[in-house]
Amino acid sequence: MVKKVDDIRVDHIGWRLWDAAAAWKLRFAEEMVAAGHDWYAEARSSVVPYVSPEGTRQSDIVARMGLSKQAVQQLIIDLEQSGILRRDPDPDDGRGKIVRFTEKGLVAQRDSKKAKEKVEAEIKAKLGTDEFDRLMRILKQIGSEG
Repeated sequence: MVKKVDDIRVDHIGWRLWDAAAAWKLRFAEEMVAAGHDWYAEARSSVVPYVSPEGTRQSDIVARMGLSKQAVQQLIIDLEQSGILRRDPDPDDGRGKIVRFTEKGLVAQRDSKKAKEKVEAEIKAKLGTDEFDRLMRILKQIGSEG
């Protein structure tokens, strides 16, 4: 008999953080889809947090994402074909590329700020201001321990 994940999953902070992050990501993606950015509900959107407003070397995105060069490149190509990202030559590396947002990508980034604020407001309403502020302090403390 094969055990279900819930039968063997030990309740610990890692799962709680994972579940909370997954719930946040789902709500955020729903808001982005509602704003007209359907691609945010797809795996290719996972590249976006690694692209800075001034552009990021494709090799740095690969290193930060922890995926294969080919997998990351395919995600970037998919976003490039949809007009979200563009790849420019890296002036410091003849074979490298700098990944940048297009105007369409920048519009999505502006909309993402609104979506994040909306989802955050929902969480704050659910927890209350004091508990939300406490949660933010705790998460910051946990994140700075790495």
